[in-house]
Amino acid sequence: MSEDMNSTGQMKPDGTIVTASNPGELSPIEAAIMDACNGLHEARERGDQGSFDALCASLTRLLAAYDETDGENHPNSAWSRPNQRALAFSAMGKIQDAVRAELIALKYADTPRRREISLGNLADRCLRLGDAELAVGYFLEAIEANPQSVPVLITGAAALFRAGHHDEADSIFLAMLGSPGLLETGTELTAYLAFDPNVRAMRGRLSGLDALYAAWETQERSGGAQ
Repeated sequence: MSEDMNSTGQMKPDGTIVTASNPGELSPIEAAIMDACNGLHEARERGDQGSFDALCASLTRLLAAYDETDGENHPNSAWSRPNQRALAFSAMGKIQDAVRAELIALKYADTPRRREISLGNLADRCLRLGDAELAVGYFLEAIEANPQSVPVLITGAAALFRAGHHDEADSIFLAMLGSPGLLETGTELTAYLAFDPNVRAMRGRLSGLDALYAAWETQERSGGAQ
């Protein structure tokens, strides 16, 4: 997972971390796909082509197994199968393929949770393709499905930031400051603060995010005590 700046000051994302708000909701193959995707982002950051190639091959096998079992008997495999394929494509760096697969999944997203996931993923991938305004549009739809989704809020903040709406982006982090439980050890938010390139790239440029980092680091130094 890495992200740097180009000469115009725009962030160039190579990947984002993959999380699950409730890991228990994942099937065994879905959990393995998530782990492999995060491994791909780490291998890319290290420049470890051997590990990257091996993980791509592993993901291909996992997707085949997922398809063969109809998404491990998922109650809505018409949504879950393209959703998992999009996740893998994204981690492999095949972002256009990921968008196409997620758009298929979105057609079959029959619950607010599934709409949140697909719309949030589309926002993330549009961001990686450099279309911040389109990413903001998908973010606004996703947040209607779940206003408390940390992954969606993080993606939305990054999209707003890159679209030039810095105050709106910072308001998201300021709101998170009002929910101290989000900074407890092992939460989705702390994973994003620690590892996500989009978040790291905004640090030092948004006061609310800086305050959030300060609160988290203070809590970490005190051993997680409130």
